[in-house]
Amino acid sequence: MNKRRLIAAAARRSSQTQGQVREALESVLAVIGEALADGDHVLLTGFGRFDTQAYSGRSLHRFDGPGTYRVDGRRVPVFRSSRQLRRKLREKGS
Repeated sequence: MNKRRLIAAAARRSSQTQGQVREALESVLAVIGEALADGDHVLLTGFGRFDTQAYSGRSLHRFDGPGTYRVDGRRVPVFRSSRQLRRKLREKGS
């Protein structure tokens, strides 16, 4: 499901128009992005937790010739699903 389909499905389930749902979704995504950029986490009870994780720098071998190159360390976004979501996925998978 892409963003457009998500918006359409949410609009059908609510009394909101697709434009209103799009605006709300974009606002929520912006807030989540800002929180992660500030080093905070976002917990959506019953769904999961958005967080960041340190990715250490390392030296990698070049694939196009001899030698190595350095990849700097950085923070990457991670998502950890809640128990309720994992349970729901297991039930649907059966």
